[in-house]
Amino acid sequence: MLRLFESSPWNQWKHLWRIRQKRIMFTISIGLIFFVLVGIPYHIANQINSYREWIAFDPMLNIDAITPYIPILNLGYFSFYLYYVLIPFFAREEIQRKLAIVFTQRLVVATLPVFVLFILFPVQVDMRDSIQGDDLLTTLLSLIHSIDEPYNAWPSLHIVHSLCVVLAVPLVFKISKLNHTLLWIAWLILGYSTMTTQQHYLFDIITGIIYALIIHFSLIKPVIKRTIQGEFDERFQSFQANNEDTTSG
Repeated sequence: MLRLFESSPWNQWKHLWRIRQKRIMFTISIGLIFFVLVGIPYHIANQINSYREWIAFDPMLNIDAITPYIPILNLGYFSFYLYYVLIPFFAREEIQRKLAIVFTQRLVVATLPVFVLFILFPVQVDMRDSIQGDDLLTTLLSLIHSIDEPYNAWPSLHIVHSLCVVLAVPLVFKISKLNHTLLWIAWLILGYSTMTTQQHYLFDIITGIIYALIIHFSLIKPVIKRTIQGEFDERFQSFQANNEDTTSG
């Protein structure tokens, strides 16, 4: 049985661990696993709130109302999905692949309480009428809107997940100051785009940042350090025990 809240890598990762050196497969597999474990409950919570059509409070501020729709910033909003595979894609060393797995596991666990908040205290982002245009970027955003009802708002998972990745990157990789700066700039653009796309209020962003900082320092960073120190080496070794070596390629 999957023990969601344990720090040690889940036994279910063993299939992924056996293809860890097949970079593309490893990256895609982590992305798909995260999509299933987080995407399904997200959609369920979204549909529950859509069915109820009830909101707990309205956090909309004047800055939310005056923030314009800027189609080009949709690219920043869409870039969010790259954050899920950024760490596994650039993981070339054995320790980095281990960290990609434990990071994903901790992020899944940290997301579960957010779904509870979505259901208990739903907030509706009612600004989508301002999005108009027949260009490709607007069409793609409208497609997302047609699937994602405007209720799963706070804390913004766009902010929570992407910020956790940005904070974890320097713990996993030796990253240059230039690349680190560029990563932060990209994240700031993504953060602002959540407002220009009329997907989130400023309140959602602030609470997302707060929650991301909490889970980074309490759940993610400690486990990353423990992994680097070799605490889970035996568990990872057990994943490939009594199996053919499938790590080449």
